[in-house]
Amino acid sequence: MSFIGLVSDSTASLSAEFVAQHGIIRVIPLYIKVGEEVYRDGIDITSEQFYERLPHSPVLPTTSQPSVGDFLDVYRQLVEQGATAIISVHLSSGLSGTINSATLAKEQISGVPIEIIDMRCVAASQLFAVEAGVKALECGADLQQAVAVVQRVVQQQKTVFSLDTLEYLYKGGRIGGAAALVGSLLQFRPLLYFRDGKIDVLERARKSSRALVRMVEVMAEWLGAEVPVRALVMHAAAPDRASALADLLPRYLKVADIRITTITPVLGAHSGNGTVGLCCCPLSLFQAESS
Repeated sequence: MSFIGLVSDSTASLSAEFVAQHGIIRVIPLYIKVGEEVYRDGIDITSEQFYERLPHSPVLPTTSQPSVGDFLDVYRQLVEQGATAIISVHLSSGLSGTINSATLAKEQISGVPIEIIDMRCVAASQLFAVEAGVKALECGADLQQAVAVVQRVVQQQKTVFSLDTLEYLYKGGRIGGAAALVGSLLQFRPLLYFRDGKIDVLERARKSSRALVRMVEVMAEWLGAEVPVRALVMHAAAPDRASALADLLPRYLKVADIRITTITPVLGAHSGNGTVGLCCCPLSLFQAESS
């Protein structure tokens, strides 16, 4: 039976249950290195294990994208299993070489169209894009229709996050426009966002509690208080702050559903423990109709 495959990477934090339920999805892990140990993100080390170890690690964890061979294996398997086309959705090329690996692998696959989509963001935005794409495909969308749905999520999702420290972003080389804040975290909590696929500073809040409120207020300003949205709260070893953020959402936004998820270790290696983020996307993008 022919189908259109959908490939994601591990930073989307797709649940094993969701992937198993929708047989068209494949997930390619990124890699994380702690000392001499190399782990596949979400496979060889859990988020809980990683965040317990991170504050005590004598060396800074490093990360790397999947290899071209990793992508080739997955693309070829999908084709062998009947895929007539593939949509490959991945974290921002401004932060990772994952898109480059996917593109090089695509060049070695003939006869099957592969659409590679750069999220220009990370984490929950990618999860939402995959969910919307799967919904569209299961409702009968063709390749270009499904790609258009995913692209609308890329364009309309909004993500904001706050860190306890900029150390990991700085040392890992992903700090972008937030470099101007290095050394100031004793006075402020930075609110960061993605601009042109890279991390930049949105504003600063004086207290952790105020940062949470501002995250929700900013989201309402971006999307509108009356637009029904789906919300996903992300955190790195900060469940209490994540719950507090989730509790604030209905006061400012028309939320159709709220979920809380743990940031994957590969992303946590660059954000550090204590990170909390919020991603919202218009509900309308997930209401695909049969073609």
